Amino acid sequence: MKGIGELTRSIFGMTIIVVILFGMIPIQKTVDGEVVQLVLDRPTHFLSDDSQMNVTELWDKAWNAVSKNNVVSYTKILSTNYANRTWSLEFMNASSALLGAWTWANTTLKHSTNEEIVFHPVTAFQHLLAIKRGVVVGPRPVLVISGTIDSGYSPGANDAAVSTAAVLEMARVLNNYTFTFDIYFLLLNGRHSDPEINYGARAFIEWLDENNINTFMTLDFDRLLYHRSDVVYGTMVSLRTNTELGSYQRTEWFVDLIKRASLTESSGNIQQLHGLEVIRRTYAYEMWRAGRPAVHISQGFYVDSHSNSEDDTWDNSDWNFDKATSAIAATACAVVYVGALGDGSPASFYASRTLQPTNSSSFGFILTLTGYVNTSITWNGNTTLQAQMYDMDTSEIVYQRTEDDGLITMKYLAKKVGSYGVVVTNVGSNTTWVKMNTTIINDCDGDTLTDHFELTHGTNIYLVDSDLDGLSDDLEFKIGSDPNNGDSDNDGALDLDEYTWGASLTSNDTDSDGILDGYEASIGTDPTDPDTDSDGINDYDEVFVYNTNPLSSDTDLDGLEDAFEIESGLNPLSPDTDNDSLSDLFEVLNQLNPLSSDTDGDGWSDAYEVEFCMSPTSPDTDNDGIPDGIDWDPQEHWVSMVAPIVLITIIMLMVIFSAMKYDLYRKTK
Repeated sequence: MKGIGELTRSIFGMTIIVVILFGMIPIQKTVDGEVVQLVLDRPTHFLSDDSQMNVTELWDKAWNAVSKNNVVSYTKILSTNYANRTWSLEFMNASSALLGAWTWANTTLKHSTNEEIVFHPVTAFQHLLAIKRGVVVGPRPVLVISGTIDSGYSPGANDAAVSTAAVLEMARVLNNYTFTFDIYFLLLNGRHSDPEINYGARAFIEWLDENNINTFMTLDFDRLLYHRSDVVYGTMVSLRTNTELGSYQRTEWFVDLIKRASLTESSGNIQQLHGLEVIRRTYAYEMWRAGRPAVHISQGFYVDSHSNSEDDTWDNSDWNFDKATSAIAATACAVVYVGALGDGSPASFYASRTLQPTNSSSFGFILTLTGYVNTSITWNGNTTLQAQMYDMDTSEIVYQRTEDDGLITMKYLAKKVGSYGVVVTNVGSNTTWVKMNTTIINDCDGDTLTDHFELTHGTNIYLVDSDLDGLSDDLEFKIGSDPNNGDSDNDGALDLDEYTWGASLTSNDTDSDGILDGYEASIGTDPTDPDTDSDGINDYDEVFVYNTNPLSSDTDLDGLEDAFEIESGLNPLSPDTDNDSLSDLFEVLNQLNPLSSDTDGDGWSDAYEVEFCMSPTSPDTDNDGIPDGIDWDPQEHWVSMVAPIVLITIIMLMVIFSAMKYDLYRKTK
């Protein structure tokens, strides 16, 4: 890979006159009294023919667009002119040095992007956010490129300024490309104001949540300059990502792309490290906490003795700007590649070089979709070549062929995504010129749908869930719902909710009861059951005809089901249909007429007769021939009353007669 990078840079050097003619030369601008070296180039578009993208050419151009002079200049100005860039967590304000740094960063960004991109403050921490808008209409996913601008009480060259330089340089380079997603260039404040928690990063993530901003990746630049060959990983750049956040595309895809670009264009001094606690106060770490994908980009030996100290000046002897620049360039290559996939074209990884007998050459490619991978190797000259394809994660050789006729075709059925390599060895006796090419189709969001398929069907290739309804695009295609509409059948219910309920996502009235599923959800009825409360009355009739409660079989709680009351002519909304103070249930159980307050028509209400022990079902309770309405005692028969009266009368007469006889007897004696 180093050979093609050197070849490209040589060609670039030989064509400098052409470059100058087209205006692609370093120029100087004065920014806030400082001379800033800027490399401005003409707008660059993705390199592709009608059918596929040449990744090698794409990366060559992006790599060479990154300027080491800019990275050094930006870092120097920030750490020298704006040292001690502090943010007060107590008072939520910036020091004068930090205020000056904000102005300088914004002016620099405007100059380097022809004033097309400008920072503006967001959140109470006054983070600097600049947005490059994607070219497609509708909700666009967001790629965040972040760094830190506040330094704490130090010059802050490595601990913050170089990450700011990385964001500014990425903005300058990427401004020359067209993307179908938005890019947020972010400079954070508040990282150095608390030794335990990055409150500034948390505030920005809350802002993302509040504004429903969907980030499909964050590339977080941190310390990049420390370079010591006598320290473990001291010459390396390290990438860290949380591999527990889902698919390959959300976790390791960008890591593999940055590593591959570095191997293709340079010495490949970029590695992946695990162990996230060492960087827990970074923005990337806070994104992982929030369940959002991110890649942390930093020096290999992270906790050095100079950063965030008085020794953290731009010219520290342990700092190496070549390493920082290569990390920025490799990251730019990854972003440009992912952006170039926006048209759905296959990607072709090319390599070509002279191969002497016994010598080998290799190139790599990144798979985001399982399936067949086609690799072709052609050469001239009378010699034999051996080609081996291997899984870079396991070093396992997965395919091998040897030919002597000038062509090797490798068609491998890949069963896993990730990084692969091809090694070509000249096992013959003659030197030859070798051309190698692997063409792959892509799945940028990891939803198992090819980018070409998604673009053809109008879904977003960077979002697993294009309409953000909670159902992945591939699932929606399988079940027939619309992955571009959160409510496929326009019934007022979200597809995710209908899927959870078991309702139809393509019919607005799943149970055919006459009520839209969305309305049923709003009133609490079951959109999959036309009679939610199983009372024998259709939900529609309960809601729109009888005004009964479709969630209760006994709306008026009188003990009689609504269906029975309706069939019997009773009022299912009142426990006492005839308003006689006797419940319908009581009247039904006691064979009274719940539709009449005087069942027996005797002039006394049912309630009165019940209260005074009269029969509400008979107009003559005591069966004495006298209707209750005119009976002096409707509870007793007249015969029962006459007998006692006669007996009492006889007794009284007998007593009187006896008394009279006694009085007569006494007088005659």
